Amino acid sequence: MSTSGNPFTRERLRQLAYRFPPGASWESFLEKLAAQEYCAAIVGSLGSGKTTLLEGLPPHLEALGFEPILFRLEGDVSMREKERLPERLREVKRPGFILLDGAEQLSTRHWLPIRSAASTAAGFVVTVHRTSRLPTAFECETSVSLLQSLVEELAGASLPRDEAETLLARKHGNLRAIFDDLHDRWSGVETTAA
Repeated sequence: MSTSGNPFTRERLRQLAYRFPPGASWESFLEKLAAQEYCAAIVGSLGSGKTTLLEGLPPHLEALGFEPILFRLEGDVSMREKERLPERLREVKRPGFILLDGAEQLSTRHWLPIRSAASTAAGFVVTVHRTSRLPTAFECETSVSLLQSLVEELAGASLPRDEAETLLARKHGNLRAIFDDLHDRWSGVETTAA
């Protein structure tokens, strides 16, 4: 089967906007950030939407007069890059606002100079896997209804509820892993039940 027209490509996934659960919104999230003096963490497990939420934040911060700058710590970031990060962050002055994706990769030895360097910015929001060094502004979680909604947007059809539940359980709620699986299935690639 051809992969052209596959609704689960990386490009299509990157176009998805973050979806807040019932009772939450950009407005309530921004109010929480303001109450925490714009120094907080977005918390969640792998594939729960932390990066998508962080990437959606800049226009909202710009509307408040901030100048957000996104920094990423990818899975293969070197020790040298981690050690140079404080120097890069120190260049961000108010109204500059630091958004740091992947902060769970920082040891305490790396975190302390980074936290100090970020103090000259107007704000500092990070993504991490669990509550730790900064107060939590928002906790990202996945659900069957969220998965079905995203699949509907991407493919124009919903997954049966039992299949959505099975995928969430098998992939430990990791939407990225689920979409990789759906991409391969759409392309006719055999997948294992990992």
